[in-house]
Amino acid sequence: MHESSNTLLAKWVFICTFLLLSASATANNNVEEITWLQSDTAPFHLNKTSKAPNGGLCDYLIEQLIEQLPNIKHTRLLVPQKRIGKYLDEGKMACFPCMIHRTKSTDRVVYSIPTTVYPPFSIITTPAKAETISLQHGDPVQLIKLLTDSNFIFGQTAARKFTTEINEIARNTKSYDHASLSWSSENESSAVIARLNHGYIDYTIDYPFLADYYNRFSELSNVVALPIANQSNLVLGAIGCSTHAPNNFANNALRQINQVLQQNILPSAQYQTSQRQWLEATFPDFIMQYQKQVLNVNPQATSAPAVVENPDKAEH
Repeated sequence: MHESSNTLLAKWVFICTFLLLSASATANNNVEEITWLQSDTAPFHLNKTSKAPNGGLCDYLIEQLIEQLPNIKHTRLLVPQKRIGKYLDEGKMACFPCMIHRTKSTDRVVYSIPTTVYPPFSIITTPAKAETISLQHGDPVQLIKLLTDSNFIFGQTAARKFTTEINEIARNTKSYDHASLSWSSENESSAVIARLNHGYIDYTIDYPFLADYYNRFSELSNVVALPIANQSNLVLGAIGCSTHAPNNFANNALRQINQVLQQNILPSAQYQTSQRQWLEATFPDFIMQYQKQVLNVNPQATSAPAVVENPDKAEH
């Protein structure tokens, strides 16, 4: 028995509709352009005139992602730290390669798999102040005692945030309310180190490799790092892509980014060398922890989760 012409027509309509929807879904999954946000914050990003030989911590990562994803148009945009948050919040089709990794997405970004591992945050200060701080607040430093001591002035860049735990301590001690903030949009970390050197502030909080960078490559070399008590947790780095960007941009971009990270970039000796040059001097266990925290993670558990938690604006 032959099918009626109406039945055949209906089948053809169904098949054509299915093919059109499939093609549309495939097109929507393709990311055509990524804007890579960069901040003027050493040693994460360094300009070409820097004395450091191979760029900053996140520079080689961007170079490799551009090389490994040739079908995407890549644009680099150097903006102040505060402007980076604005771009991401406004849903630009942008990613920032130097964020603190979170296991859940936030209202601001969806995170890649971990890209590197940093040592715990430290107190950054001058050698003279370091001796006084250690005598009065311990070695390692009791952070709450120091933050609530009005004899020492805490300073940071206006947009700087840290791990969730340190952010919570700073909020509870109202340290942000009394902090001496730097609003400079150029050489943001340099502005804080310069204020330390000139005695305008007494200490800041940052990674120990920040002090190492300035001691090695800058005339602002009069700084040291003091460990913080009960801050032994390592910090994972990640790429963050804008949650509110249209057409499911973040998840689609990170699907491709995570693939080349896992298969090509993170295992490569060149990428690991780009991290070691900055981290190993103040983080002797870097390679061991990189193997454990970055290379041996379950990619299914860390790639572009759909769950959203309250936004934590920590970067770097």
